[in-house]
Amino acid sequence: MGPRGPNRQLAALLAESGWSAGELARAVNALGTKYGLRLRYDRTAVAHWLEGSRPRPPVPGLVAQVFGRRLGRPVRVSETGLESSTTAGASAEAVLGTSDPVERLTALCAADADPARRLALNREMFTAVDVRLPAWPPADEPPPGRQPGTAQSGSAHGGPAQGGAAQGESAGADARLADMVTVFAELAAKYGGAHARSALGAYVADDVAQRLTASPGSGTAGPADPAVLTGSACLMHLLGTMAADSGLPNLGYHCYRAALDLAHRADDRNVYAITLRTMAVLALRLDDLPHAQQWSQLALETAASTPSSHVRTYLYAGRALVRACGDERSAALADLLAAERYHDTEPRREAADDPLEPFTRYPTTAFHYQRGETLLSLGDRAQAAAAFQESLAVRPPAHHIALVLTHARLAEILLALGELEAALDQCTRALAHYPYTASRRTTSTLTALRRVLAPYRRHPQARGVRDQLARLTHSRPAGSGSVP
Repeated sequence: MGPRGPNRQLAALLAESGWSAGELARAVNALGTKYGLRLRYDRTAVAHWLEGSRPRPPVPGLVAQVFGRRLGRPVRVSETGLESSTTAGASAEAVLGTSDPVERLTALCAADADPARRLALNREMFTAVDVRLPAWPPADEPPPGRQPGTAQSGSAHGGPAQGGAAQGESAGADARLADMVTVFAELAAKYGGAHARSALGAYVADDVAQRLTASPGSGTAGPADPAVLTGSACLMHLLGTMAADSGLPNLGYHCYRAALDLAHRADDRNVYAITLRTMAVLALRLDDLPHAQQWSQLALETAASTPSSHVRTYLYAGRALVRACGDERSAALADLLAAERYHDTEPRREAADDPLEPFTRYPTTAFHYQRGETLLSLGDRAQAAAAFQESLAVRPPAHHIALVLTHARLAEILLALGELEAALDQCTRALAHYPYTASRRTTSTLTALRRVLAPYRRHPQARGVRDQLARLTHSRPAGSGSVP
């Protein structure tokens, strides 16, 4: 963008933060890496911004985020003086500006189907102010469009490392949507978010959107059945998880927001809470601890007063990880203990008991992985390794995403414990599953693992593993390009 005169707003934020131009540039570059961007800004670039130049999206959003984290308060893009009304921004506003969740769902899926619009939308940085927490009707008062006595269903999906859980009455579930949720969730668990995501988006845009605007059984426009709303919320939740795993975290957040709105319209507190919890874990991966803390807490506060033990396990395990990353050791261990207690009290059920079984329970293998992540964040390597081994013991052999992540985690722990041979065995196991994956997260994880192995480059077997990691990940780089 061309210069517009001195940027006094940016200068004021710099003064308030106590940063130099170079420190701001480094903070933006570091955050950009979390979003899959290769940014190489320096103090000269910031000097140009101060003179009035405006970088292209998503850089203004990154600047707002790093200032917000530095200052401990929300900072909007408009406060940086870097905001501009570009064509991409106008296009994004057309998708995200509507308050109607069905219109937003349709627009999101249409944008996702177009590679250029998809990237433009992902450049629109998601902020916490985009989550408008609604008021819920009293328990004895049905929401608009719901008749008293209507069954409420619940389902949701989380990534292979975080699991999914919800609880509801199967009699109220929409069979077609439940089947599609199951199909796409299984594909994502096996192969990753970049596999079949576009197919899910097309299904939502072509089929689900029409059902959301038709009243039950009439074929005419009217309020959607709560079961259809809940199923649609689950599909948008899943689409958000797949988008984030494809290296499109902002697009993923926008899908999660649509899922929140649909869950609220269905009066499904559990799906709403599960989506907030999943957003909190994504925020952690983007080094956004304040919002991870906020959303993981709100998830527990929003959940239905009598959720299943599976839901409680999922929500407490999520907050345990967030608290561990925030150096709240005692609180994290208390949450982990609560999660374990609920997990152990939930009766084990056969899959045939419920057509939504993959999404009405928190799988044991996912729970143990989450335990491992929490314990590792607390510095308890031996216990974390034991939890990861427990997860592997019950992990389906075709869940390639989780297997890559778990073996890689074990390799890092074993290296830290000085057990090189055992670590290299875990590396080899991770590499065996990686070719089956289409996931930004697995690529980033193995790229990081290669760096951890750097001190052992003179060890013949370690050198061979590093070379294989380099060959496989080079064709699928962790970054998604640069932004001038």
